Amino acid sequence: MVRKNIFELLAEQYDVVKEMNKIARLFSLVQIQATNPLNFQLTQYSIEGVFEAYCFVSWKQRGAYINCTEMKADLNLPQEYSQDIEDMLKGLEYYINILNSLKYKLNIPGNINFLCSPAYAMLLQNIDILLEHINYETLESVEEEKVILIPNNPAATAVAEIAPKEIAFAILKYNHASLKGQLEEKRKLLVSIANEYEPLLDKPVEGFKDYFAKTTGLLNNLNIRHNNKAGKNKNEIVAKMSPEELESWYDELYQLLLFCVLCKNNYERKGKVSELLKNLKTELKAK
Repeated sequence: MVRKNIFELLAEQYDVVKEMNKIARLFSLVQIQATNPLNFQLTQYSIEGVFEAYCFVSWKQRGAYINCTEMKADLNLPQEYSQDIEDMLKGLEYYINILNSLKYKLNIPGNINFLCSPAYAMLLQNIDILLEHINYETLESVEEEKVILIPNNPAATAVAEIAPKEIAFAILKYNHASLKGQLEEKRKLLVSIANEYEPLLDKPVEGFKDYFAKTTGLLNNLNIRHNNKAGKNKNEIVAKMSPEELESWYDELYQLLLFCVLCKNNYERKGKVSELLKNLKTELKAK
């Protein structure tokens, strides 16, 4: 067994919820020292304090809000973040938009009249790292002075948004770049996702049964649910696969799992739409 170095071991300790709360603490605790260029008077601000003093009134997305406290209250941002993806995304968009405003309106960091602690740079870096882990990226409109977060993998995000909280992170985590080459970790994630949707796979959607059957077949024969490299369930083809080839098939299976979940979800949606259209036509005929 190849020994993992300390950097590989530390990378495995990344916890999305813990890191989100770390970002929230950094955002609230980082201090910025502002120097008045006329009298050289120094003033200590929080990030939100600088934003309110210098940027808020002219921010195009301010609406009728008068301060950050009012905005946060309407956003209902939690005191402590949990595994709720929507809360995390709201929080990140809030932080990023304020930091983005400081960047473009005041050139922070970089402006000699606004001195930031090293924690400010760490805050920016940690936000980027977290976005990578949850598989999101920023979409910025300079003209409208706003930033929104969009998923790197729309299918994964669509499934995660309708999945139970405890499985949503497994779905998003699978795509993360740090898992490339990590067969055992990917196998565990596939097992947890498949276990959650076992009832769904057992009741395939009409017209898509072949997709559901192939998904189940891969789960049972690709060294995921069973040991297909040795013992009674050994399969010579799987046993001879290189790690790279096996990982490629794991990735294909992941996409099939997402497809089956979305297929089922849209099938149910189709039924609701069909019922509505039927009632609408009946109503028109009655007139």
